Amino acid sequence: MFYVITAFFGFFAGFLSGFFGIGGGVVYVPTLLFILRARGYSPGDAMLIATGTSLGAILFSTTSSAWRHKKYGNVRTETLIPILIGVILTSAVGVLITNKIGGDPLRYLLAAFNLWASYRMFKKAFGKSAETGAAKSPLFDSLSAMPWKVKLFLFGLGIVVGVKSAMLGIGGGVFVVAGLIAVLGYPARNAAGTSAFVAFVAAVVGVIFRGVLGEPPPSVPPGTVGTLNIPLALLMGIPATFGAQLGAYAHKRIGERNLFFILFGILLLIVSGKMIF
Repeated sequence: MFYVITAFFGFFAGFLSGFFGIGGGVVYVPTLLFILRARGYSPGDAMLIATGTSLGAILFSTTSSAWRHKKYGNVRTETLIPILIGVILTSAVGVLITNKIGGDPLRYLLAAFNLWASYRMFKKAFGKSAETGAAKSPLFDSLSAMPWKVKLFLFGLGIVVGVKSAMLGIGGGVFVVAGLIAVLGYPARNAAGTSAFVAFVAAVVGVIFRGVLGEPPPSVPPGTVGTLNIPLALLMGIPATFGAQLGAYAHKRIGERNLFFILFGILLLIVSGKMIF
């Protein structure tokens, strides 16, 4: 029964990954933390292993999600480049940056951003433009056609994703989708597809620096490399690949309908609440 329940949560995390374009760490980390605490590991050790293992599972869900969104034509390459530069430059030093400015200011700042983005999602769903739910801001044909202020904003998103991925074992897709839709007005399908690729790269870098090269806690379960427990990552990650396919298909069916903005607004509220409390 343990394996069935764990695999189910992996499938569910994968579905969210495909549907919203996120990594799924919002499900992976609490589930892994509960499993490890139930097995008798201390809160500190369990958190280190859960965050490292979550990144391993995210590799599965985001690979599947990004591939499917790419096939649907949802990925904006010119948008990816500035974000990925920020991710790659900061993932390795995410913990050091946080130690410099302190964890709480960053946590509250991102929670406030998510609350504002949640308001924007609900406004899209229930406001005067709710008939279409489509973004009004134009997309750019190339990186050279993109204004510098947009490039800087996307680079800033990458920094946020890199830092949070290294710290918390999440892909950071929630921040990317929220920023692309709420600030730049991207269509939901392009925000989700682009974010899925960002979460994948963040997971790759995070697995290397936070997982494999991370300092293991004093007590770890069998099959652990650094802070990455390979058996648990596989147990959740393999079902997640199928969940991500279903989630991406569900997103395609729903498209720019108000239901997406309502559900993502609710997800942002949940994430904000967890960050504050």
